[in-house]
Amino acid sequence: MTDFETQVDVAIVGAGFAGLGTAIELKRAGIQNFVIFEGEDGVGGSWRTNTYPGCACDVPSHLYSYSFEPNPNWPEAFSRQDDIRQYIEHCAEKYDLKPNIRFATRVTDATFDEENGVWKITASDGSVTEARVFVPATGALSHPKYPEIKGMSRYKGTAVHAARWDDTVDLRGKRVGVLGSGASAIQVVPNIAEEVADLKVFQRTASWVLPKHNRSYSRKQHQQWAKHPWQQRAQRLGLYWMMESALPAIMWYPKMLRVGEMLHKRAMNKHIKDPALRKKLTPDYKVGCKRTLVSDDWFPAFARDNVHLITDGVQEMTAKGIRTADGQEHELDVIIYCTGYEIGEPAFPFEINGTNGKTLKEYWGGQAKAYYGMNVSHFPNMLLIMGPNSGPGHTSVLVYQEAQYKYIANFTKTLIRKRLKYLDVKENIVQEQFEYFQNRMRNSSWLSGCQSWYLNDDGTNSTMWPGFSFEYVLRTRRLDLNAYRAVARTEKTRPAVKAIPAMEQVALSH
Repeated sequence: MTDFETQVDVAIVGAGFAGLGTAIELKRAGIQNFVIFEGEDGVGGSWRTNTYPGCACDVPSHLYSYSFEPNPNWPEAFSRQDDIRQYIEHCAEKYDLKPNIRFATRVTDATFDEENGVWKITASDGSVTEARVFVPATGALSHPKYPEIKGMSRYKGTAVHAARWDDTVDLRGKRVGVLGSGASAIQVVPNIAEEVADLKVFQRTASWVLPKHNRSYSRKQHQQWAKHPWQQRAQRLGLYWMMESALPAIMWYPKMLRVGEMLHKRAMNKHIKDPALRKKLTPDYKVGCKRTLVSDDWFPAFARDNVHLITDGVQEMTAKGIRTADGQEHELDVIIYCTGYEIGEPAFPFEINGTNGKTLKEYWGGQAKAYYGMNVSHFPNMLLIMGPNSGPGHTSVLVYQEAQYKYIANFTKTLIRKRLKYLDVKENIVQEQFEYFQNRMRNSSWLSGCQSWYLNDDGTNSTMWPGFSFEYVLRTRRLDLNAYRAVARTEKTRPAVKAIPAMEQVALSH
């Protein structure tokens, strides 16, 4: 007997796409003894917590969903936040995941017990769970990033971050300032422009914006997809290959990206007639160096008389608003921070402690590395979802995630079938792979000279997968034990999990 309240095969943190997808794959593999920690009172992850005006996905609906769970009832080509949240809720219900979820329970610490080969996970309610495998699946869009501006505490008006939207904030007839011009701003600005009296967008760097071509799906189309699922699968496949075809331009043939510049300028020129404003809305870096955005409403918003683009740097915040570098004070009733998320290393809201006496943040030291974005040396039996160098630069994140779900199930079955205490990826393997990735993307648009959240302080890229998404899927189909230090269980090792019946054979390469 132990003092620990729970012993499980797998502990997952987060009940969004990543956490639930992992759980579904575990159940398919015959692994039923798992728990999901979720800080909110429901499923959905970032699609539950992000409720700012206009919040939507910039990946087509058919591709931004599980391949094994198509939704014939998507209302639009690019779905809105609440439609995606409802889809995730549907998946949790259909696959009976809620009994395994501990809602309103946040993880405060995760420490690996090397002697017994288990992770000890402390929760906000004081309980401790022992898990053979630990899967942090909190996602990259979980923790708001606030700007560092002199005098922020002096501001007397209402200030809200888009990622922590307050539905009680009334914008009607107000003077509103939006800080940022990235992925959230491009959705917020057009959706509040009509109701506010005056809207000022404080832009540090312009973004490349391509047409979204969003459209609504008819009831007849929904019925057709429900009756003939193969038609929806065919559409998904077509979208996949269309988006996959963008990769060569990003990675190897940057001149092809001039098409993106042309599309941006054509859409902008259609709505913006002022040459000075056009210049401000045109980036001075190559397409793809930073995140490329999609919108049908961004440029029309700046054609409105009550919307103004401010490009003089923000100097400080005052009691009444924002003072820019030209000395002008912009009086504002409401300030909306559209300044993104903490995406660097690592954004987990709890400490993760490995076998080397260091936290994950200390070990990475500003340069995050993981074997295929999942395994980190000295952190045995831990698998990240969308970890370093497994991010997409051109397609749906779920293509990569689904490969990771399968890898995690494979990894867990291997531990049990081979009676291993733990698997710890070899440090030299991770380093060699990281160097290979950096060399492979040396001519990519991601490394073409601009400052972006893709890059570490030393200029390396720990974010993007440097290749086609199907290559990632193929490379992670098999678990290569030669990449790991395998430690067997002994009679003295305290069992941490129950046996798993009727497990299928695991595919291994040696």
